Amino acid sequence: MTSETLAYATLGGLAIALLISIYTDIRYRLIFNKINIAIALGAPLFWLASGGFNLTDISVHLLTAAITFSVFATAFHFGAMGGGDVKLFAALALWFHWVEVIRLILYASIIGAAVTLIFLAIHTWKRGEGRARIPYGVAIALSGLWIIGERIFNHFT
Repeated sequence: MTSETLAYATLGGLAIALLISIYTDIRYRLIFNKINIAIALGAPLFWLASGGFNLTDISVHLLTAAITFSVFATAFHFGAMGGGDVKLFAALALWFHWVEVIRLILYASIIGAAVTLIFLAIHTWKRGEGRARIPYGVAIALSGLWIIGERIFNHFT
């Protein structure tokens, strides 16, 4: 298996993990730790396959993930997002260049607004009691899939 094939295989694995996290977040309002751990542990294999396995690149990925985690842990502290969402953002930040992580957050914000409106409408339509629980991991995962799609598209164009 060539390194390029391995890189695409790891991106495929990431895509599957993101689809699973969409399902579990909608169904249970949870993003399981084992999914977030698998995503985080897959990143070094992707770095190795894509040629970004040097100390500088690894340091930038780790710093980007730490900053991402810190920012969203603050949102978690104030009740604006769930813990699984925070861990999913940080795990995804390990995979992408810091510029792509900024785009990931931007896309998640835009998609998150749409997800929020959809789930608020469903909550209202079903006459749900209490506050609507929004599965924001859906927006994060869809944003990750978007970034994967951009990478693949840019590679072939």
